[in-house]
Amino acid sequence: MSFILRRISTTKTGKQIIRDTPLPGDIITLGREGSNIIHVADLAVNPHHATISSTDGRHVRVAANEGLGFDLNGRSATAADIDSGAGGELRFGGHRLTIAREGDNVILLVERIDELSQSSKDVDEAKAFSLQGVMLGKRMGAWLFGLLMLLAFLIGPIWAWYSYKNVNERPDGYHADSAWLSGPLSSAHASLKNDCQSCHVEPFVAVTDKACVGCHTGEHKAMSMAHASAPSAMLLAARHPPGAGEKILAGFAKTFNKPQGRCVDCHTEHEGAGPMPATPQKFCADCHDGMSARLKTAGHPTTLADAADFGTSHPEFRPLVRSAPGAKLVRTTLAKGTVDYNGLKFPHDMHLQATGGVARMAASFRGRYDFGKKLECENCHRVEADGVRVKPVEMERDCAMCHSLAFETVGGVTRTLRHGEPDQVVADLTAYYRSAPPTRPLQLGGMQRRRPGAYAEGQVYNIYFNEVATRPSRAQDAVRAVFSKGGACYDCHTIFAPRAGSSWRVAAVSQTPRYLQKGWFDHDAHRETECADCHTAAPASKASTDLLVPGVRQCRDCHVGESGARLVKVETATESPCAMCHEYHSDGGKPWMPPRQRRKNTAAITNKRLGASYGVSVITGTGGRGLYEVTWRTPSLHAARQGG
Repeated sequence: MSFILRRISTTKTGKQIIRDTPLPGDIITLGREGSNIIHVADLAVNPHHATISSTDGRHVRVAANEGLGFDLNGRSATAADIDSGAGGELRFGGHRLTIAREGDNVILLVERIDELSQSSKDVDEAKAFSLQGVMLGKRMGAWLFGLLMLLAFLIGPIWAWYSYKNVNERPDGYHADSAWLSGPLSSAHASLKNDCQSCHVEPFVAVTDKACVGCHTGEHKAMSMAHASAPSAMLLAARHPPGAGEKILAGFAKTFNKPQGRCVDCHTEHEGAGPMPATPQKFCADCHDGMSARLKTAGHPTTLADAADFGTSHPEFRPLVRSAPGAKLVRTTLAKGTVDYNGLKFPHDMHLQATGGVARMAASFRGRYDFGKKLECENCHRVEADGVRVKPVEMERDCAMCHSLAFETVGGVTRTLRHGEPDQVVADLTAYYRSAPPTRPLQLGGMQRRRPGAYAEGQVYNIYFNEVATRPSRAQDAVRAVFSKGGACYDCHTIFAPRAGSSWRVAAVSQTPRYLQKGWFDHDAHRETECADCHTAAPASKASTDLLVPGVRQCRDCHVGESGARLVKVETATESPCAMCHEYHSDGGKPWMPPRQRRKNTAAITNKRLGASYGVSVITGTGGRGLYEVTWRTPSLHAARQGG
């Protein structure tokens, strides 16, 4: 047994159309609400008026759910049991429900027998439950709303802008043009929240670079040399081919007088309070990924290598080196066998040995100086106060502790040779021999030279090496011994013997203060890392010409690009966008982020190669993109700027 709903519709010609619809289930709901199985659109019917059910397939029970009942064969009732074979007629408001039986099915015939106006007492349901009668018409309401929007968000802001155009700072309170704000200012420009005219100089004119450089003067207003010196046609040719959407946006920007290449293209504002977000890596990769091929096609060949992401697509470093003694600094590809002449003779392997004379010397200093059981890198290589660069090695500060230049002690006063002044050394020795004979024979040869540091250990020895059979009668012998093989100067410096009309010369020492001129490396951020973890070739280096700058491979052990940290599940993975090491604007010799900010976010991670725990500055920010908070060093400038 099943219920079938039968509806009869009458056309204008009087023809009746009968439609049968099977109804699901054994319980049928009837009411004015649309969720009922039998929907009766009549105000005289309750939303959930009645239920119709059958337990044996023949007898039908009709029960009212709410206050109103129904009429059954002319009599009012709230519940009734009807034999479907005999049939029955029920009335709900202006509708009639006839119950009949055809075969195994119960037919529910629904017809409207009264006009809607009569059954609803002349009340239209759509109007009865709406505010249409007391509201303005749609057309009038639309016009009034449009005028209100023009007044509130166009006329009002323009009036407010002109009212305060010549005022340095607006008074407190609401101002109509604040409705145009797309968001709060970053901490870099928080002080300008009441001075919109500082950036928005003219109404309906986009912010210009002139407005930016009015405050951002000096080194930070100019692009880097690589970008500033390039012609505009070359810079445009380096960009990746724009897609259809980018072309459309560029067309709109041109229409509304928003030229490309402005400061605000990268340094977006009104993005929320806090530090201004760093320029994403995509800004750099849009040009540098595949740039060489595009420039070559456009007739602007370049020697710059393509780069897209440090973890996956980055060229090998090109440090500044001197390829020959006295040569100029040139950038060269970091490869095996690359040399750097700095004028010194220095074997790292001997000084870093865990055993031997150097290690014993370092161990003897443990009580007086910050030395361990052997000599460490930091005992000679000291980081600058800002933590970025390493100071050049100085003889007096870093070497003289072991390599003493003392040659005589008289009355508790020790005389030493002038380091770095060969002419003065010659003059001092000449004067020494002419004034009086030495109190003890000078050691001038090289066979019995003592280990460096004898003087530093508290014993005064003459370092001009090897006792001679007879006391020399000329100062020239002593001078020659100092500058010859085995002498005090020869073992560490390149010596040029005197020629006609010249004296002894020492090759100039030129220690490169910054090998990677196009990028920044912060030693302070890696202060918990062992030097040999990055400078892996140092313990085996036998000559000072060995270039010990780490390559890309060593850096990628931890720095895995912009998104690699989220893909590589190792503790050392550090998110490393372009802005971490590269500065778009001229840096003026300063890093793009001060050390105090780098120390703010330091996480202990484990070196996967040596298993040593150390701290690495990690990227912090929003949106999972890895952003740095950047604070400017110059007090007159704003407190923060973008990292790109």
